[in-house]
Amino acid sequence: MWVPMSESTQGSDGPVLPVIPVLPVIEGFSTRPAVPPPGTVFALGWLMAELFDPRRRVSTTARQPPFDADVQLPQVSDLGSDPMLVFLAAELTELVWWYQKLKAPAAAVTRETNKLKAAVATESASVGDAAAAADGGATAAAAAEAAGAGTAFSVAALLTAVSELNQAILDHFADTPERLSAYQLGLALSDLTWLARKPEPGTQASAASRPSALVGLFSRPQLAAIKTLLNGAGSQLPRSAATVVSQSLDNWADWLDVNAAGFTESGADAWSAKGDVVLSALRVQGWVWHSVLIADPDVSLAPSMGAWVQAGSSIARATAMISGVILRRFWPLVLIALAALGGLLALVIVNLSGASQVWASLATVAAVVGASGVGLGNGVSSAFDGVGYEIWNAARLDASAWAVTWLPAMTSTTTERVRLNRLGVAAPHIRKNLDSQ
Repeated sequence: MWVPMSESTQGSDGPVLPVIPVLPVIEGFSTRPAVPPPGTVFALGWLMAELFDPRRRVSTTARQPPFDADVQLPQVSDLGSDPMLVFLAAELTELVWWYQKLKAPAAAVTRETNKLKAAVATESASVGDAAAAADGGATAAAAAEAAGAGTAFSVAALLTAVSELNQAILDHFADTPERLSAYQLGLALSDLTWLARKPEPGTQASAASRPSALVGLFSRPQLAAIKTLLNGAGSQLPRSAATVVSQSLDNWADWLDVNAAGFTESGADAWSAKGDVVLSALRVQGWVWHSVLIADPDVSLAPSMGAWVQAGSSIARATAMISGVILRRFWPLVLIALAALGGLLALVIVNLSGASQVWASLATVAAVVGASGVGLGNGVSSAFDGVGYEIWNAARLDASAWAVTWLPAMTSTTTERVRLNRLGVAAPHIRKNLDSQ
């Protein structure tokens, strides 16, 4: 019970001590904050795409050496198709906890996955007699009861439930533009990562299984749509995450623009042998973007030294471009100033006699020009103080973007490297003895 702060207790031979109120233990009390953390809605969109498309549930990388179930406990990436679906349903329950109005449509999804969960548990329990008897046959009985009642797991029913939940989420977030943008960003970024693919052996290539589909995903209109969602998500994403991911998307677009011929068969819209390298890197990149946008503590935006070097190179190129533009646009003024200075010097030399007078006059002219230059330089420096601060911010964000950009480990020709350097794209560092495995 609560004790008023004004009350106190006094020891027999001690000073008066205040009574410290004790917070009662409430059944089911939750320590979660009242507001969902940044990235929650985006994670929900990404998860919904995984629930709807089985291809997105596979691991982006393979363990080396391969995962061995006899001696290793599986990580999430090692789970098979059915256990992975059960895991995603558990994650869905955690995310929907923040949005009470979505619990009912989400329950239709978990009802289906619970049937699959019982079947998975039965299969695991039947591996050995000891494992089968560990729960007294409870899971096997539950699965048998579900099958006898005609409620076996149905992929069609699951997809229907996921589609209905997607519509419920869109309706629920319709009056909250930031949440709606963050949710759609999760769907769109997952599509960007997973839609492009190589055709299955023995099947005819579809529109999505050609290299042109990948290039189209990074076209200017498509990237503009994703960047609009990034900007529109606002406070629903971690601070600076939208800017960093946006710049990383540009890095990928520039890389694809230069290297498209490297993973495409000559004269045909078909994948070359390097197509697997590009698609594998894109899957990994998708998970890196996902981790950045949900504020995963395992992914740091602190730039590495290599990222800072690349950002510094970009600033140097930008400075050179600005200087070139100024000279091209204002060259008449530069010529007039040089002509005036040359005429003044010629006048001094022609009309003055004696070496001492000439050198004195030249010193005076140099002093005037130097003072003017210093004054002009100080004015320019003052004017660009604020610009320098913005340039530093741009460099920091550029370095952070390179820290989370995962480009394919493909060798480039000299011409391609020159083009990449001109675009400010860092060619990935290739370890020949490791990346060729």
